Amino acid sequence: HFGGIIVSGYTRIGDNCRIRNGVTIGLRRVEEKVAPVIGDNVDIGAGAKLLGPIRIGNNVVIGANAVVITDVPDDSIAVGVPAIIKPRRTQSTADD
Repeated sequence: HFGGIIVSGYTRIGDNCRIRNGVTIGLRRVEEKVAPVIGDNVDIGAGAKLLGPIRIGNNVVIGANAVVITDVPDDSIAVGVPAIIKPRRTQSTADD
């Protein structure tokens, strides 16, 4: 898709991650040489920004255009500016 994807060389990305167009993953401040650490099975929506020394857990969904500047635990979603972290609903909780 059209639109650049920016990933800092300091970033670590796990397995099976999906990064859509317009995403930036990088430093929050130039003098801090620490970028996000991203777990496995992470889905990052178009235009999202993940900045600074944060950890993104496994099985996380980052919403389109979200600005994530805090840690996101496993099995969560992050949406909004700045991102609000919520637990992901599983199929069993959605059926209840």
